[in-house]
Amino acid sequence: ALHHGMNVLLFSDNVSLEDEIALKHYAVDHGLLLMGPGAGTAILNGVALGFANVVPHGPVGIVSAAGTGLQEVSTLLARQGVGISQGIGTGGRDLQEAVGGLMMLSGLQALQADPTTRVIVLISKPPSPPIAEKILSQARQSDKPTVVCILGQALKGKNITANLEEAAFLAAGLADPN
Repeated sequence: ALHHGMNVLLFSDNVSLEDEIALKHYAVDHGLLLMGPGAGTAILNGVALGFANVVPHGPVGIVSAAGTGLQEVSTLLARQGVGISQGIGTGGRDLQEAVGGLMMLSGLQALQADPTTRVIVLISKPPSPPIAEKILSQARQSDKPTVVCILGQALKGKNITANLEEAAFLAAGLADPN
């Protein structure tokens, strides 16, 4: 699929780390997304893929290395009447140092360039510290507000939340400040 210019949701987690790295480098080099391996959730252009809920279209874009986190935040947003523009799952190993956060960065950059996304939410299990800094640096380069939720870590800073519920409520408020 990548060789045919298609973005891929790689649901299986039975992929070696070496293959994941090679596939993600190929995807980045060709302007594509390789969501996974082990990505069970994505919502692209209003289409739910894998284990995803049908939620309204709206101004919040989500990139998540935790599929259940993507599901939870998207449904909490929907309960508040706020939809999502895209929901991009990266797979759980994406923010390990060996993988380098390649899909988190690609997804973040895609949402930063997407005219329908006004607010971005990033969700991750604890990442490698240098990769976390790389992601946060890219987030700071955007004029779009970016909410960051790194599960299991107590980070401090603007728009950094401690849990998924806080991330959803903050993103909803940023999307509709009235």
